[in-house]
Parts: sequence; C-alpha cells; structure tokens
Amino acid sequence: MSKDERTPAGPRSALAEKHGIDAFTLFCAYHLGITASDGYEFQNVHQVAKRFGVSSGIIKQILQDLAMDPDRLVNSDFDLSSAQIDVLEVPDGVSRTEVARPHWEAFRNAKLKTRDWQRELATDARENEKTYGPRPAPRDRRR
Repeated sequence: MSKDERTPAGPRSALAEKHGIDAFTLFCAYHLGITASDGYEFQNVHQVAKRFGVSSGIIKQILQDLAMDPDRLVNSDFDLSSAQIDVLEVPDGVSRTEVARPHWEAFRNAKLKTRDWQRELATDARENEKTYGPRPAPRDRRR
C-alpha cells in the first residue's frame, strides 16, 4: 500500500484491515463509481459490498469508521459532484484511479461544516420559483 492510499492522520478501521479493504479503493468505488477494472459505473452499497466480498453492513460500518459515510460528505466542504464528473469524463487511456487521487486528498483535507438547511431550502425554493413559477397554494383538505 502506498503512502497515498493510507490515511495516516485520519481514522483507521480494524474492520477494513480485517477484510483487506483499502480506504482509497473504497472511496473510489463507493463515492466515485470506479470499478475494479478502472471503469465507471454507479455502484450502490450492495454492489460495493459484493466487490469486496463482504456484507453491505460491513461496508456501512467501515465507511463510518473511516469518516467516509454519506452524512460526513454532506456535512463537509468536499465537492463530491465535481469529483464524480471528473472521474466520469476521463479521456481514453487515462486512469480513473489516478484522476481520483487529488480528489482523495481533497476529501481527506475537507473541513466539516454546519449546514444551514433552512437557508438552503429557502434558496432552492426561490430558484425553483424563478424556473417553474410560483407554487400553487395548498388545497384545504378539511372539506
């Protein structure tokens, strides 16, 4: 395992070590859709678990142990969408895994942030109203 594939300052997972699951490879598979053959395919937790020969519960626990679970990503400043697009749109002959390395570093260095869900929902509602027009008033269901 190379230095780039370890998380020396990050969390460790005894469960990942027991099953021989590398954090970088799991990140690539689960979050970026990189297949074992360096292709691209959206993979849910069950497909990723099958790839690593473990149950989906073990994958979920390892993701939590390594602070790579979906909640952690949502509440960090890591730009997952850009990373997924970069991995999806690689030119022929370019390794998706190598394209993923800088995103792995960015993820490892991402800061946690507190999300203001009320503000985000209000902003989205305003944008939707601009795009689709005003939302109809709710109907009175008491009749």
